[in-house]
Amino acid sequence: MKLLSVGLTGATDEIRVKLQKDCVALAQEGFQVAIDETSKGNYTFLGCNVVDGELSFRSYERIKQLLKDYVAQIVSELIVADEEKNIIRKIINQNYHYFNEEERAAVYENTLKALNGNKTNVIDFSLVDRRKQILSRLTDYLDHHHELVVEGFINFRLKDYREELVHLVDDVVEDFMMELEYKEFIRVLRYFVDIQEPQADEVHIVIDPEGVFKIIDTAGNSIHNQYLESYISQSADEINYGDLLVTALITLAPQEIVLHGCDPQKTQDTVEIIKNIFEGRVTICKGCSLCRPYVLGNITPDN
Repeated sequence: MKLLSVGLTGATDEIRVKLQKDCVALAQEGFQVAIDETSKGNYTFLGCNVVDGELSFRSYERIKQLLKDYVAQIVSELIVADEEKNIIRKIINQNYHYFNEEERAAVYENTLKALNGNKTNVIDFSLVDRRKQILSRLTDYLDHHHELVVEGFINFRLKDYREELVHLVDDVVEDFMMELEYKEFIRVLRYFVDIQEPQADEVHIVIDPEGVFKIIDTAGNSIHNQYLESYISQSADEINYGDLLVTALITLAPQEIVLHGCDPQKTQDTVEIIKNIFEGRVTICKGCSLCRPYVLGNITPDN
């Protein structure tokens, strides 16, 4: 007597083994459950059949419930572990077909990282919550159906789950595009610095906890330029000191830059931009008379 069947489009060996393992418990109650395999079009169906033991109505309902729980658990794990990746690939290939292969691969990997790290804007979309949501839908479905086609179940019974994946991919693509724009921005600035005649061999940047900076030469003298002077008349609230510092350094195009007194929590973005533009030219001081008032040894040197 067939109790349940599961239709799959991919390999069935792993699912079959898990079903057979779970069905061993039924043998202890005097029931032998066999798993058969049939093909219908593109689908392979694994059928769960009771082949031994007399079935009263109560026994039938008990075995059916146990098998339903087994199948729901196995398929929910299959969807989260394998089918979810296929869904993400399809979303990327359909919605972002104009990306080249390398870009689509990067979006795919970033999406998986966002899912595994639960860095999403979706509430209750962690691995545990996704599995719980899918398991609940499967259990409800199997209460009223004896045949489960996994692909159809995903397409028609998990539409909201798929939509959440679509939104997640969109968010990842937005971040990816911003990263590409940032890299292009850095590339242009780096090129501009490389073709400029250096205005100084070495400069020291002292940054206080508020982000206000001072540029000095190796002799300890302040360096001023026309660009900086144009901002002196502005109020402190109107000045973005990070942007101002980057622009000043691009104008000076020094061969070597030493940063002092950097607070990682307040100046990290500015420091990273400077390091990216002036690649190989930047050193972060571990601690000296210039930066000691602002930092107590919590800066990692730039090797």
